[in-house]
Amino acid sequence: MLPRRLALLAAFVIAWVLGTRGARADEITGPLDRSTPRRAVAAFLEAVKAGDEKRAAELLDLRQIPPSQRVARGPALARMLHEVVDRTLVLEPAQLSDEPAGRPEDGPSAERIGVVRSDGADVPITLARVAAGGDQVWVFSATTVARVPKLHEEHGAGWLELHVPKALRVELWTLEAWQWIGLLVALAIAVALGRSLAWVLWRLGKTIVDRTPPKWDDELLDHLRTPGRFVLAVVAFRALLEPLGLSAVSVLVASRLLGSVTIIVSAWIVIRVVAVLSKIIEQRAAETAPGESSFDVRSRGLTTQVRVLRRVVNIAISILAAALVLLQFEVVRNVGLSLLASAGLAGVVLGFAAQRTIGSLIAGIQLSATQPIRIGDEVVVEKEWGVIEEITLTFVVVKIWDERRLVVPMTRFLEQPFENWTKTSSALHGTVFLHADWTLPVDALRRELDRILTAHPEWDGRTKKVHVTDSKERTLEVRVLVSAKSAGRLWDLRTNVRERLVAWLTTFEDGKHLPRVRVDGVHDAGHP
Repeated sequence: MLPRRLALLAAFVIAWVLGTRGARADEITGPLDRSTPRRAVAAFLEAVKAGDEKRAAELLDLRQIPPSQRVARGPALARMLHEVVDRTLVLEPAQLSDEPAGRPEDGPSAERIGVVRSDGADVPITLARVAAGGDQVWVFSATTVARVPKLHEEHGAGWLELHVPKALRVELWTLEAWQWIGLLVALAIAVALGRSLAWVLWRLGKTIVDRTPPKWDDELLDHLRTPGRFVLAVVAFRALLEPLGLSAVSVLVASRLLGSVTIIVSAWIVIRVVAVLSKIIEQRAAETAPGESSFDVRSRGLTTQVRVLRRVVNIAISILAAALVLLQFEVVRNVGLSLLASAGLAGVVLGFAAQRTIGSLIAGIQLSATQPIRIGDEVVVEKEWGVIEEITLTFVVVKIWDERRLVVPMTRFLEQPFENWTKTSSALHGTVFLHADWTLPVDALRRELDRILTAHPEWDGRTKKVHVTDSKERTLEVRVLVSAKSAGRLWDLRTNVRERLVAWLTTFEDGKHLPRVRVDGVHDAGHP
């Protein structure tokens, strides 16, 4: 789908170019301003851009060339020098000296505008101040002009550029039409290569990891497959840029964009690796947990720490990646430095505005370390009983017994009291209260409780007690104390024990020990 869209876009560009072919700037008229290095370079670039290579040749020191050859060779040397400078230097005239004497540090009557690699050595591109018509003017030095053919041979047009049709040589937004088309084609090829190579590498890796007993390498390979496509596509696209003969500025922009993509994909890979590692730690903690439930105290504590720390690491990686992307661009870097230098009152205001958010983040990290709650803990918060289902850096999700979700700010668990029924252990005690007649034989009730609990699946065998906790004027209050491994099992145990004891009380000795009201009659001698 993507290559097809790129092909349609390339066709549109070609049609647009054919409709505008032949467009060319008029030749520049008026005297050349060669009074300073900055103005001389600006005039040279302007003349070449307008296609007036003869005028551009006036900004070259051709004194080492025989006068009879200057008219023919001058424009050609100007064109070649422009190609070399355009493809090797990020040249901005505004950065050059605008003083007639030039920069003193470059020497008298000379100014260095950049360095080009040639035969493994640095070759300077310089301007020189020479006499012309009684004036002192700035032109590209004779030494630089003499090196132009050699430099052009190394950095000039390649095979592809030499065979591009003239109709596609129209300049569009600092690049020629054929270069824009080449970028689209290179992007399509890079995407296709990235997907194909990623699939091949994934298949090879799958063959290897399938032979190993651990399963974490399978998950890691699957998680890295998608970002791996982007990495391979970036490498392929960078290699395909070379034949397009892009200018140094275009190459710099492309490098910054590709560098940004590389940073983002690298952060993506690290985040996925962290996700796989945290999942492995959680699984091993669950496997090594004692008892039949994987959510014992130690396992749940480790799970909570891993998940909270994973979110902290992900945020840190994202912030670092964003910072590295921004630092690549000079404009953004300068703006950022200016904002930091002049933060002042704005920084204080933002600090106050964000203090609750920052406090929540710190609270999340503090909770991960102290662990007043863990994933899987059974808590009572806001008068609701539930299980901790999710812990983020800013809020906690509690799954209430009726399947509702209670979202509680993180700071709530650090600033206000709450009940944690599984802080040190999930085992709990629970009570069942009965009211019976004063004649109830408590020992018989204890025996019945023993019979009920002996084979009860919810009882953990730790506690079973019967106490008479109060004696009212008409009834006795009996408390039955039992225990279970978790709150859910305890609830089921209490309701079942209550139900069966009430049934026993209603049938034991024909229910004569149920609560009752006694009325004693007194006979009066004067009445029947």
